[in-house]
Amino acid sequence: MRNIFLLSLSLCTLISCSKDKDETNKYPLNGTYSGTFKRYNQPEDKTAAVSLEFNKNTWSGNSNFAKYPALNQGTYTMNDVDALIFKNTSPWTADFDWTFILDGMYILHLNGDSLIFTKSYGNGAVDVYKLKKQAQ
Repeated sequence: MRNIFLLSLSLCTLISCSKDKDETNKYPLNGTYSGTFKRYNQPEDKTAAVSLEFNKNTWSGNSNFAKYPALNQGTYTMNDVDALIFKNTSPWTADFDWTFILDGMYILHLNGDSLIFTKSYGNGAVDVYKLKKQAQ
């Protein structure tokens, strides 16, 4: 009887620890990240200062250039911590290249409080976001 009690207690402890870990890791990007955006392999060499705020599964952002990149707001999910999948929920006009909209799947590299996410296109262009978490 004592062994069953100890086994039950151990299982409850493990399960509760697992739930705590899942909750703390569910939204690991919470906070504000600032840095740069650049599209490589383009005729125009331009780097934008960007800021993204992650709050649970939503994001909002801005850039010092209009529609480079095209940020605003949306939702995101993480795919096994190696990819970010953005859904941009903002309405956009048709007067610019929509590939600049932060939307779709990006390869993610996390390193402490820094993150880099990239997206490649069939024409050789590559979008690179380099961001660092800001102190709160």
